[in-house]
Amino acid sequence: MKSIMFAKEYEELILKKRKLCTIRKGKRDFEIGEKVALYCNNKRIAIAKIESIEYKKLSEITEEDAKKDGFESKKALKKALKKHYKKVRSKDMFTIIHFRLVRVLKSRTRRKKKK
Repeated sequence: MKSIMFAKEYEELILKKRKLCTIRKGKRDFEIGEKVALYCNNKRIAIAKIESIEYKKLSEITEEDAKKDGFESKKALKKALKKHYKKVRSKDMFTIIHFRLVRVLKSRTRRKKKK
């Protein structure tokens, strides 16, 4: 099973289903229908199914794409991309991987046992 790594800051957005895709620099090798493990901070947090894949230049990425990726705006997305990748130019190709959570593997809060 392939995996997709995320920074810790995205964990809650993923688990609350507010991050419905990820935008990665370059052409990535995933297939529609494929199940992948999602990792945050080097811990597996969920299993997801790839729903669709798009390839766009940075200049073609829309506000809607940015919002599906959990960002308030395209400007905020660009700032995050520059943080994760050293060089980000408008002509650079990106893969937009849309996914759906199939199973959450890590609980954010532990339930206390009833006495």
